[in-house]
Amino acid sequence: MGAPVYGVRERAAGSDRLSAHIEEIEHRGFTVIDGGFDAGTLERFRSSLESLHEQQIARCGGADAMRRIGEYGVVRAPLAFDEQFLAAATHDDVLAIAERMTGGYVLLTQQNGNLNTSGDQHSQSAFHRDLPYQHFTSSRPLALNALLCLDDFTAETGATAVLPGSHRVPAFPSDDYVARNEVPVTAPAGSYLIMDGMLYHRAGRNVSGRPRRALNHVYAIPLMKQQIVLPALLEGKWADRPELARLLGYESDPARSVDDYIAQRAAKAQ
Repeated sequence: MGAPVYGVRERAAGSDRLSAHIEEIEHRGFTVIDGGFDAGTLERFRSSLESLHEQQIARCGGADAMRRIGEYGVVRAPLAFDEQFLAAATHDDVLAIAERMTGGYVLLTQQNGNLNTSGDQHSQSAFHRDLPYQHFTSSRPLALNALLCLDDFTAETGATAVLPGSHRVPAFPSDDYVARNEVPVTAPAGSYLIMDGMLYHRAGRNVSGRPRRALNHVYAIPLMKQQIVLPALLEGKWADRPELARLLGYESDPARSVDDYIAQRAAKAQ
């Protein structure tokens, strides 16, 4: 039996197991789904992310240099350096939700690893949108971000805090409103926290004594540009797989010349 209503002429009707999650994102701006990853896979993700972080620090001048530019604790485009991370970016339910909510064609504009070290001030601790500097709303999402929790997200480990419904209001709310309405989203390791790209959120402070690690993905309509141009970074890897070529940006990478544009058009016409 459904909820009693009065004066209602239109009503959403859930048709499958993902409909409830889509409805939550539409109304509240976020939802949590089970990623279904086993303990061994999550441990491999965590171990590789830690290793890539150390490599990035070494390449970029040390931990202090990374802290100065707000990049400490972030691993950019890990799938380009360890292809096991492709599985996190191509999760069937995540892609289905993103495609249904944005209109069918989604582009992976970024995959970043986040390492929230206990006691450290993380670079994402300030409220922000994953489409930053934008103050407008749209009838359907321009982008969705899917944060794969590699560790349990709890109050102690620094669970992501959200402002429910803020994806529907152009301006950031007052401090009083934030204090009264901020909600930490607890989620077990292996879950995805999926948010409208315009939802205001922030990383919590980790006081657990343990690292809190995650993989963030942003899926956008192909009018958006990628944070890092993946086709160039990947050097053709996975370009021959149509479903990945579209997701990773091979089909929406801007042409470098008129001849290049015509060649792209000819290739699509075959």
